[in-house]
Amino acid sequence: MRHVILIRGTVLFLALLLISGCAREAYNISWKGVVVDKSSGKPVKHARILASSAYQANIDETGTQKKYTLSDEYGRFRMSFRRGFGITVRTSASGFLSGLDYKVVKKPDISDTIFLSPYPFNASLVVRKMDEGSFAATVPFIREKHIVERNGTGAGRLMKWGFNFLEGSNTLNLDSADIWIEVNQKTGKMVLNASPKGGVFPVLQTENSDFITSVTKAPESGYLKSYVLTGDEAGFFVLCRNGVNVAKMIPEDKICILSYEQPNGSMVKETGIRFDYLFQPDLQNRFYFPVSASAEMIEFPKDESSFNPEFQESSVD
Repeated sequence: MRHVILIRGTVLFLALLLISGCAREAYNISWKGVVVDKSSGKPVKHARILASSAYQANIDETGTQKKYTLSDEYGRFRMSFRRGFGITVRTSASGFLSGLDYKVVKKPDISDTIFLSPYPFNASLVVRKMDEGSFAATVPFIREKHIVERNGTGAGRLMKWGFNFLEGSNTLNLDSADIWIEVNQKTGKMVLNASPKGGVFPVLQTENSDFITSVTKAPESGYLKSYVLTGDEAGFFVLCRNGVNVAKMIPEDKICILSYEQPNGSMVKETGIRFDYLFQPDLQNRFYFPVSASAEMIEFPKDESSFNPEFQESSVD
């Protein structure tokens, strides 16, 4: 008899727990509000709002419903959710730092104000992120390309691909490149070269800082025309060939080696480095790279190369 009472007590407890879990939710949620500039109080038009409503799917599982919208000309927005006990909100707008908020839902009708902080300066970064599985032409990839003819005679041809930050493209014309590499065939060491009016500034890895989030201002001097890679670099600031614009370069922590055969039978080996980058087109604030832009890096389109190379990876040392 006691055993039966214990079982019934357990069932009753679980039922009450389920009811209490559901009771904290609201249903048919209507959430409306306005996005405003935190410093001026003015409405922020065309702000991007991504919201996720969390609800109790069952006794031990949480479900989510995601919605996306834009604020109108007066900063106003409106969203609706079937149910939920909390809403996670990510908000972003041109010229503002991105915002992340969590709203506890206690009633179905919610009126709200989302505050966004403007950039401390007028900056408009170009942010590009590579697709690690792609070697498409649009992916930043500075390298040396060694071509050996099918008959294997001669030393082969050597081609150098640099990168043009001003136009955002790889280039074979080193006069239009801001950086390129040279590979010592005996030691395997790689040298990062810069244009006559430009330069590279290496930033070494440290345990207590992150290059993307911690180093948000480029140096004004101290740029090098060439630099031997050691493998300890977290990234580089690159002074472009016009001597004015600056880019923030975040390389992979490995050397990429591609080996493949071309349609004419010649063998190709490419050795180089792929990287993400942030480019500052704003000349007034050319040394500044805000953290919020770094967190919104945009991937390159996945248009694959016309060849299917054998890809090897090796550490940079």
